[in-house]
Amino acid sequence: MEIIQLHQYNQAIGKYKLLSSTSGVGSIITTKMGYYILVSDINKWKFINKAQHIIDEIRKEESDEHIWYDRAKIRINGRGLSFVDDKRFTEFLKSDGAMGLSNLVCLIGIPTIAINETSNTPNWKEHPISKRLKELDEESKAEDFMVMGTHFPKWFINSKKKLKEYKDWKKLWISKNQKSYNFVPPRDATSPVKDSSGTQIVIKLKDKDGVEKSPIPLFKKLRQTNLILICPNGHLSDIPWSSFLRWKSERVSNDDIGINLFDLEKCCPSPELEWSESTTKSDGYGSIFIECKSCGLGGINKINLEGINNIKPLCKGEKPWEIDLKQDGNIIPYENCENVNQGRCRECNSTHTQPHMRVSLVTGNSVYYATGFSSLYIPQHLAENINPILFEGLKRCEAKYERYLKAFPEKTKAEYWEKLDKKDFIIDNGFIENGKILLNTEDLKKAFLDTDENDLNNDKFELYRWQEYKCFVNNSIISDSNENEGLSFCDIELNGFLSSFFNKIQQVEELKVTQVQVDFSRVKPKERIIIGSEVIVSSVGKHIFSKEPNDVFVIPANETFGEGLFFQFDEDKIQEWIKDIDLEGSRFQRFFKDQDLTSQGAAIKQQIKNNGIKHFLIHSFSHMLMRELEFRCGYPTASLKERLYISNNPSNVMSGVLIYTAEGSEGSMGGLVWQGNPENIEGLIRKGLERANDCSSDPLCWESDGQGVFDLNLSACFSCSLVSETACESMNLGLDRRVLIDDHFGYFKEIES
Repeated sequence: MEIIQLHQYNQAIGKYKLLSSTSGVGSIITTKMGYYILVSDINKWKFINKAQHIIDEIRKEESDEHIWYDRAKIRINGRGLSFVDDKRFTEFLKSDGAMGLSNLVCLIGIPTIAINETSNTPNWKEHPISKRLKELDEESKAEDFMVMGTHFPKWFINSKKKLKEYKDWKKLWISKNQKSYNFVPPRDATSPVKDSSGTQIVIKLKDKDGVEKSPIPLFKKLRQTNLILICPNGHLSDIPWSSFLRWKSERVSNDDIGINLFDLEKCCPSPELEWSESTTKSDGYGSIFIECKSCGLGGINKINLEGINNIKPLCKGEKPWEIDLKQDGNIIPYENCENVNQGRCRECNSTHTQPHMRVSLVTGNSVYYATGFSSLYIPQHLAENINPILFEGLKRCEAKYERYLKAFPEKTKAEYWEKLDKKDFIIDNGFIENGKILLNTEDLKKAFLDTDENDLNNDKFELYRWQEYKCFVNNSIISDSNENEGLSFCDIELNGFLSSFFNKIQQVEELKVTQVQVDFSRVKPKERIIIGSEVIVSSVGKHIFSKEPNDVFVIPANETFGEGLFFQFDEDKIQEWIKDIDLEGSRFQRFFKDQDLTSQGAAIKQQIKNNGIKHFLIHSFSHMLMRELEFRCGYPTASLKERLYISNNPSNVMSGVLIYTAEGSEGSMGGLVWQGNPENIEGLIRKGLERANDCSSDPLCWESDGQGVFDLNLSACFSCSLVSETACESMNLGLDRRVLIDDHFGYFKEIES
């Protein structure tokens, strides 16, 4: 199939990949046609803008912000959009100061739009969204519900080796009386495709009614370059090839660091660049040559790209993912880019505010690191362990107190409570029905005035997960009732050795996980390093939106439904076990020393230090169980996921793990829960521990003092302990099977196989 019209220029991509660790806003997707597409910010996604408009209308109609969420749920679900119902998660994202989304109202699901393989266009006519909007007499197009993107890099090469920017190739296309609608994929208007007789080939198309349209002449496709510049602050730039040609031909020294490549003049006023490559490509970049046919620069000296990886120009702060798509990328948005750490630059030993950019292949691993966050759906009254009415009253009372503090910042909660008219509060907030008061003010007073001990913990992410952990620990059974829709679990009876090592094992018959992208970075991943009660962020990520944070009312999310098994370890048993291990003289000693917080991987290193040997125990148990499920039941570990609950923080000690599977994957139709039946779970664990004794890499693996990334694994390798990257929360790090089964210090050493 020849793609020659704009509405055919689509790329199918799984919606769950869009918010994964490698894809999302700011990432570069390689299409099936071999081109590179940069995913635009969410304010270029038309369905997000539609949701924004709906919320804006609600905000103007209703002054009470407490009812915006429920109003949005009704209106958005009725307009072809998917409302992701996780209020606890929305409130958390709203309160996270790092994102600045103080006016966030709700989350919107990414629509599923299938691509017809015969025409490479969406199956829109029969799509449920299309049918729903027709019922509402609303006009719609498939592109209104698709994720948008732009070409990047912007440099293209034709069959005659000419190198031009996208905008120049398109200008040439239009100047030859070609329709811009047919400039896909980018084509060379000077190179027609001819048959064996020398006649230009034309493509005959039919409209939606089957009527044949005017034939379209076919031209050769352009080839996209694959080199870009990336910035540690998340910015992205094309290499200015004409300026590079001047610099490469005129530089006096070999100092490639700190050059201001973007400020260099072009090689000449009207460059005509040519890009040629050796057929053997035996010398890498040394086999790629660039010259200007207009001024001759590079033609005689044969300038190549050798050494281009050493160039580190100063960043100009470009954000091409925010390009106005209607302008074809003629103007690239930018912002000031400054070094996070002020002072003398380590790389060029000079003082400047701009960080250095680095040359990278488009497909390089360091081009993109998405920062995501997932939420296990827990009804808010269960998360706070109070009844729903009291929780709603507490939330509204807290909101009123925050507004009160703006006028009277010195007033305490107790002083505000004495001033509060309780009767008006109950009436104004609807806590009365048929003359009966639904909210007990004494209970509200106690909840409002009590100081939460967790307020001392600055790691809001850990506190958020602590709510999930408490929900499992504090409840023996949660049924799938209306108020708990999306969550259902129950305890199993612990028999035999299970009661010696676990406080709880639960079958989670229904769960819902919501995933969002928080931001993204380049060069190095953004890391949250926890030291005591202090949270340190290693780098500044770039927003997924182009609006001001206060103007963002919705962000995209993916939700998946599945089932799982929850294990709560016996904390007292763990502490007794740790006392018997000589940590100072053991193979674990190096993990508990002070870490270099500037090194890559500092977050996971510090996490292991904070959690101690308990991290190795619970994480290794999780991997052992997932691998045993793979052997015992046939579930690939890619269909499973872990959710670790590990903390030594005195205010929220956690020792547990949830292993779950998402909808559509193997084991998501009762198989995983069935393995949690009392008659099955003991055999599952025993067999897993027995299998952990064997590794095809032994004795090297068993006796290892460090392997894997940053040497953060001990006796753990691909043959015995590692699982699919999508299944593990901690990058397959912090693992040691000996901590489970070693004859001297193994936690489960007493169990007979």
